[in-house]
Amino acid sequence: MADEKTIVTLTLNPCLDISAEVDDLKPDNKLRCRNVRREPGGGGVNVSRAITLLGGRARAVFPAGGGTGKRIDESLKRMGVDSHPVFIERLTRESFAVRELHHGEQYRFAMPGPELKEWQMCLQTVIDFDPPPAYLILSGSLPPGVPENFYAQLARHFADLPTKVILDTSGKPFELALGEQIYLIKPNQQELEQHCDCSLAEEKDQEKLCRELVDKNSCEVLILTLGKNGALLTTRDDQFRAAGIEVDEVSSVGAGDSFVGGMILALQRGWQMRDAFLYGMAAGTAAMLSEGTQLCDKDDTDRFFKILQQRQRG
Repeated sequence: MADEKTIVTLTLNPCLDISAEVDDLKPDNKLRCRNVRREPGGGGVNVSRAITLLGGRARAVFPAGGGTGKRIDESLKRMGVDSHPVFIERLTRESFAVRELHHGEQYRFAMPGPELKEWQMCLQTVIDFDPPPAYLILSGSLPPGVPENFYAQLARHFADLPTKVILDTSGKPFELALGEQIYLIKPNQQELEQHCDCSLAEEKDQEKLCRELVDKNSCEVLILTLGKNGALLTTRDDQFRAAGIEVDEVSSVGAGDSFVGGMILALQRGWQMRDAFLYGMAAGTAAMLSEGTQLCDKDDTDRFFKILQQRQRG
C-alpha cells in the first residue's frame, strides 16, 4: 500500500543554480554582477522546493558530490525540504543564469553533469522506500554514465504498485519510458514536436496528437505546456485547454517545475483534475515573477489560480 501523503522527487542531474544581473552583456569586458543568488536546482529538486513553498511536503532524492552537493543538501533542509542525498564521488555541477537589464533578456548556461557511477544507488534508494510513495516525480536530464532506459526501469518497477509515476524529461529517456504505465507526462511544445517529428503549431494538431498518445496508453494524463499560450490537459475521458495569464516576466527558470509541483500537490490533496491543472498553471505563472531561481510564491499562485478559475466560469 502506498503512503497516501508522500511525494518523492528524483533528480539525477542536480545543480547549484547561480543567478545574477548585469547592465549590459559585452564581449571582453569584465562584467560586474549584482543580486547574486545561489540556490539548489535541477528538475526534481525544483519540484520539491515548489511543493514546499506552496505549503506541502516532498522528499527529494538526488546525488550529491563534494562541497556543491553538500551545499545543496544543507540549503534544501533549511528550506524545509525532506532532503535525501546519495553521496557520490564526483563534484555536483553548477549552472548560471544572468539577466541583462538593458534589454531585459535572460541568458541561461547549463554545465554538464559529472559521470554518475552511482546511479544504481539512486535507483535503489527510491525502490527501498517503505511504504512506497503515493507520487514519484522523475524530472530532469540524465547525466553521463546513466543508461537511457533508467526512467523506464523505475517506471517498470512501480507498475504493480499503487505509486503514480510522473515523468518530466525529454529525448531518448522520455521515449523509452512511454508505455511503462506512466501516470503523467508534461512535455512542452518543442519537446513533443521533437518526439513526434511533426509541427504542432495548430491547436487541432496538438489536441489530436495528445489524444492519440493517451489512447495508446503512453500515459494516463498528458499536460502539454505552451508557454504564454497556456497549456492543454488530456486524460482518458477529458480534454481541456486553458489560456495563459500575461505577466511581466522576470525569469522563466523553474516555471515548468513549479507547474508540476503545484499540480501534483493539488492532486495529493484530493482536488479534481481540472482544478489541479489550473493550480499547476498558476504556480508556473507565479514562478515567472520571481528573480533568479526563487520559483513560485504561494500568494501569487493563489491569486493566479482564482483568476484562472473565474475565466473557466465565464
